[in-house]
Amino acid sequence: MSEHRSKPNRNVDDAGIRLAPTPVQNASYHVMPAVRQEFVIEPHMVLDDPEAGDKTRQTESTANDFQPKKQDISKKWKRRRRSKNMIVGAIMLAVSLVVILPYILGATGVMLDSLPFRYVPVRYNVLHNIIEAFKITAQNGWKGPVVNQVWINEVPDLMLAVGIVCLLLNVVKSLIGLFGGIKYKRYTVMALIYFISILCVLIMSLVGAPAIGVEKIDFVQSVIRGYKTSDLFGMLVISLGYFLVSAVCSAVCAEKYGYLK
Repeated sequence: MSEHRSKPNRNVDDAGIRLAPTPVQNASYHVMPAVRQEFVIEPHMVLDDPEAGDKTRQTESTANDFQPKKQDISKKWKRRRRSKNMIVGAIMLAVSLVVILPYILGATGVMLDSLPFRYVPVRYNVLHNIIEAFKITAQNGWKGPVVNQVWINEVPDLMLAVGIVCLLLNVVKSLIGLFGGIKYKRYTVMALIYFISILCVLIMSLVGAPAIGVEKIDFVQSVIRGYKTSDLFGMLVISLGYFLVSAVCSAVCAEKYGYLK
């Protein structure tokens, strides 16, 4: 028989020991010192005194504060809503017509000089000025330096025309409410835009903008003391009053669903 030299068996543990790295000496370790921090907990209890009269706490809701949600709307609630919108619509329609009427009267040539202040504007007679600008533009062939200058001078009137358009939108909203609309109508935004348009014209007048036909004025002398003959005084007073009335009417018509907070 031939002798077969067998290979020695390698033990896995022996191989692991042979291939493991040399252990690090304990002397080379750097151990951080232990840190200890103590927290003192002191429990305590705070109770609200219901008899203290806390003014910051809201009043609890009652059955009278309940407003129906959309899915719970009844015919009675619709009638009440429709009646409220009709009353507010009638008020807003009357007030809006009072604000628009000066421009209509100015376009027809009615000035109403007997009033204590200038109700119908002369310099800022918007509708009349825009109509005249179109006439001059047509006479000059719709182009040329004369036409350009005419429309440059019409910049303040065009700014006020934007506010007048907003007044007309409020008229449409008031008519919808007057004829039985149920949906909530917002009048404040359009009234605010009209008021801002007048403020812009006032600021231009105070600063002076001769390039667009706006002469510089003295606010105290021209607007306050000369309020009887000032276009801006009447427009400011009327627009401010219109904005306040619109805010009140919008608050009255605001929709509220569920319990009030």
